[in-house]
This record gives sequence, C-alpha cells and structure tokens, in this order.
Amino acid sequence: MGRRLGFALGALFALAFLAVAYVTAGLFLAHRQIRNPEPELPPADAILAFDPTSDLPVSLSWLNTASQTMPRSAVLEPSLDPTPKAPYTMGHTAFVLEWPDGRILLIDAGMDRDAARSFGKPLEFLAGAEPISPLGSVAEKLGASLSRVQAIAFTHEHADHTQGVIALCSLRTKPVRLIQNRLQLEESNYTTREAKKQIAEAPCLEREIAEGGPLFAVRGFPGIAFFAAAGHTPGSQVFVAHVRGSAGVRTYLFTGDVVNQIDGVRANIPKPRLYSMVMVPEAPGRLDALRRLLAELERDHGAALLVSHDQLSLEASGVRGE
Repeated sequence: MGRRLGFALGALFALAFLAVAYVTAGLFLAHRQIRNPEPELPPADAILAFDPTSDLPVSLSWLNTASQTMPRSAVLEPSLDPTPKAPYTMGHTAFVLEWPDGRILLIDAGMDRDAARSFGKPLEFLAGAEPISPLGSVAEKLGASLSRVQAIAFTHEHADHTQGVIALCSLRTKPVRLIQNRLQLEESNYTTREAKKQIAEAPCLEREIAEGGPLFAVRGFPGIAFFAAAGHTPGSQVFVAHVRGSAGVRTYLFTGDVVNQIDGVRANIPKPRLYSMVMVPEAPGRLDALRRLLAELERDHGAALLVSHDQLSLEASGVRGE
C-alpha cells in the first residue's frame, strides 16, 4: 500500500512538474514573440497630416457588443493608479466610419452574445467583475447598413475583437476587404490563435496587405491611415481617422488594447503586472512608447483617443454610441 501511494504521489508530482514546465516554456516563447516586433513608429506630424480637399469620412459611431463592470485594478497597475476606486466598465466595441456615398469601414467586430458570455465568465473569478451583459453582435446592430460595409480592419487579433466577423460574414453575399499590415498577417503567439482561425474561416473576407509604412494609407478610404504598433500582440495596429463634421475636421485615434482605460495614456499607467506577464504576455517598453505617443497626440495636438474597452470614456467622447 505504501509503495503504491508513493508511486502515485511521485507520478502526480512528475505530472505537475511537466505542466508547470510546459506553461513556463509557453510563456517564455510568447514573451519572445511579442518583444521581437518593433516596427518604426511614425512621427506625430505625419499621423496628423491629411488632405482637407479629399473625400473624408463624415460619420463616426461605435457599437457596443457587450458590457462588464469591474474594478480598475483589473486593467491598470493598482500601485500606480491615483484613483483606484473610480468606476470602470469594460465595453467590447466596433467602430463604424461612413463616407458621403454611404460606404462603411469597420474597425473591430466585437463578439456575439454567446461568445460574450464565455468571455465574461472567467473575469468574474479572475478580476472580481460583475456578470457580463451581452448586447448583440455587430451584424445585429448594423441591420440594413451591413450591406454597405466594404472593408474591415482589426486593431489586433484577439477573439473579443474578431469573433463578430463570423455573424457578419454569414449575412454577406459580397466580399469584404480585410485591411492588415504584414506583421498582423505573419506574426502570432498563443493569444492570437483563436482570432486567426476565426479570420481564416470567415468566408467573406478578402485580405489586403498594406506595404511600405511606417504610416499606411487605406485604399478607397481617404482620411484613414494606420501604423503597425505591436506591444499588445505582434500584429497590433493603431488607426487614425480624420472625420469631417459640422464644426470642421476632427482627428481620432483607435488605440485598440494599447491601454484598456484612458488614464493608462493620460497618466502613463501600465496594465497590471500579472496581466502583462502571465495572462496576455506584452512588451512593456513598447507599450510605454505607444502610450507616450498617444498622450502627445491628445495633449499637444487635440486628437481624440478612442479606447476600445473603456466604455465610460467612449460615452464621454461625444462620438455617437449604441
């Protein structure tokens, strides 16, 4: 009996050791994969430049596919946050840009209701979040306007930003251009696998890879540009839109998950260490450079920052939301 027990305990110890070694090796590889890409960042004046005579977008709105309230400590390093008790609600948004002739470019696709429930449940345990509120897919919210979507781009390849493309493609008969930089096409780590699979299996998408840089124009959509960011995922990209409204042209930057709460930029607060080291391996130095660039664009040049997951700052941005 004693020998059997000792053998069983030894086997359990060996399995536990192998599991820890496997996870450790996976994290080490993921950190190598995220720290390697450091594409050149464009200067602020290049990001802000646009042709005022061109056919600029005339409408910008955001669609929220899910909403979940949680402590700020889930998204900002608590030891550096001066207001850790302030409210925070994580949204899962897609942005809709429209031109005078009605054509639409989407930035991100959010999730459908079932995917949102699956995404939100672990955060109740891991982050002390309230239950998630699924709000409907992008395809549902666009309704008849879905037929006018000509292109889509993803700030990065995580499933909470891409899963909604499945419902979108299921209702499309015409192709939708997928705008990417080469890093997003070619680089990955374990956190991007599910999203890459969703994109590869979405039948309506036709890839269009931007070449050149560091600032890429988007063919057929004047007033839109983007740059390879990396930092959060190897293929993360930040978009800029110059939108013509009744008061003139306003510049917006779509930050993706460079930060998850706007004070991450304004006070240069990184995400929690456990998040960036274990949950979603990130490149801290690269994200610091991106936060500083975004802060300069907002503080010194008046650009508006649209943080994908910061529902409260989006509601206060003046951009129409649903």
